[in-house]
Amino acid sequence: MTPPAPSAPRVVFVQTAVPDYRTRFYEDLAGQIDSFTLISGADDWSPDIGHIETVPSAHVRNRYLPGRRLLWQSGVLRATASADVVVVSLNPRVVSSWIVLARRRLRGKPTLVWGHAWPRGGRAGRSDRIRDVFRRLASTVVVYTETEARELRAHRPGADVVAAPNALYRSAEIAPAHAEVATDILFVGRLNPTKKPFLLLEGFVLAAPRLPDDVRLLFVGDGPQRDAVEQRAAEAGLRERVVFTGHVSDVEHLRALYGRAIVAVSPGYVGLSLTQCLGYGIPMLIARDEPHSPEIEALVEGENGSLFPSDAPAALAESLVATVADRAAWLERRDAIAATVRSRYTIELMAGAFARALVAAGARKTTARTEAPVPG
Repeated sequence: MTPPAPSAPRVVFVQTAVPDYRTRFYEDLAGQIDSFTLISGADDWSPDIGHIETVPSAHVRNRYLPGRRLLWQSGVLRATASADVVVVSLNPRVVSSWIVLARRRLRGKPTLVWGHAWPRGGRAGRSDRIRDVFRRLASTVVVYTETEARELRAHRPGADVVAAPNALYRSAEIAPAHAEVATDILFVGRLNPTKKPFLLLEGFVLAAPRLPDDVRLLFVGDGPQRDAVEQRAAEAGLRERVVFTGHVSDVEHLRALYGRAIVAVSPGYVGLSLTQCLGYGIPMLIARDEPHSPEIEALVEGENGSLFPSDAPAALAESLVATVADRAAWLERRDAIAATVRSRYTIELMAGAFARALVAAGARKTTARTEAPVPG
């Protein structure tokens, strides 16, 4: 008698919250996995990052300890108990994820952890000792870049490490943005201390007398420092040249904003905003000595952007003046800049790598079960 074909492994994907920029990834991943459940809470570590409803997910309650340094997700233990494969964030501050990892390891069930390979302080940071224990409890570690994957494999030979490039858009959406005129210096992200919007404003204040009158500074995003930055712009007499749009997630709206940009700037640490910017064909100026996310590997100085000294408004002002003076040359490079992102950072590549890792984890579990010795 032919044994029944094994059912598709049931995958449960646990996230702290579901921000809008992850919509395409979860949609594509769910389309590749037969039995896929996304569960998340309603608020992220930063209060200004919320949960969105465009991707169906099961809700759990996020219980943050005072100071929001630790998190317990009520309901996660029950939701993951019978899953064939589970994915949790590579974040040791989520206490419930430790229980999920330990329990599933004892039961021989595969669990993937997904996130940045190293803590914000880098490989030498003291907190990586705890992070390393967290990684070792997992059957597979999924990171954002090939660079991180190589570093982790060297750090722990034999570990199962997968690189799923951190992407925002599908391949068809990645194309240079064009407009009749390019006049704007762009900041896209949350207006909070780690992103240093005040530093950019001060650099623009110093540069403004040497910039053409049509050049504006555009802040695209929201956050706790927005009101204070707006007030400082008004005090500097630049109310007409410093524009605040608030949060923008619509692709066509963003394309129009990037189309008018000469350059984007990251005065604090840079992350996904770099690949987003380059995907639209726009170069980026980036502060040199910041705890950047792994996406910094996409920067090629002189080809798609440049670095300037951190916390130095005068140096930033010089970079702004020089870049605006070369705006015609940068406009001609838009196609080439966007093409690099389209070849390396797409939702298709990201979801495909993740789907293969999930299927492999389920396949390993199925193989182990079918090859077990038969009594008698």
